Order: sequence, then C-alpha cells, then structure tokens
Amino acid sequence: MLSKHDVVEPDLLYVSNERRSILTEQNIQGAPDLAVEILSPGTRKTDEVTKRRAYERWGIGEYWVVDPELDVVKVYRLRDAKFVREAELFADDGAVLATPLLPDLRIRLQLLFREDRGRG
Repeated sequence: MLSKHDVVEPDLLYVSNERRSILTEQNIQGAPDLAVEILSPGTRKTDEVTKRRAYERWGIGEYWVVDPELDVVKVYRLRDAKFVREAELFADDGAVLATPLLPDLRIRLQLLFREDRGRG
C-alpha cells in the first residue's frame, strides 16, 4: 500500500533490510525498493501506464516490466523523481538482468524466457 488511495500489488517486490520497517503483518506501508510487473494482455496498459505512474509518484527506486510475449524486460530507475528507462533487455541478445539493489543477482534472460520452462 503506497497510501490509503494508492493500493497496488506488484507481481514481485523487494524491500531492503534497511527499509524493513515498512513491512507489517497486514501489508507493506510504503514504497518497496523494487517493483516487478509481468505483463499479460489484460494488464499491459495498467502495468505500463497506471502502475508505472503510481510507482514513480511514490518514489519506488526501480521498476521492471517483464514482457513474456516479446521476451523483453524494461528497467526503469528513479532519477530526479522521474522514471528513466535505463535498459530494454532482450533474451535474443543474450542480455543479463542485474540491479545495484542486489549486486549478486544476475538473471540470464535466455533462461528466464526459455520455451520449455516449467515442463518436466
């Protein structure tokens, strides 16, 4: 919950240990460090326009938009209170998703978007 009027639920989020005080038993009272939305046809406009504006307004430091249809991840970072698209990463290019928030995290998009993922 960003405020009483801005209640959003990202698909994934990250809150740093230093900011763990925003975590409550019921919900999160404030902006996480990172929000991730995974697009679907029914959520595309909401995720890329409405939620992006709310996340920007409330000062979420980083926002990822994962598009499984195009095998791409858009990375936005807050600069001077505005989101700037830092990267548009494509699986076909061999891109690796990384963030300064989690220095040891490196996600190869080719593995993330593999066609046989989830199959036994």
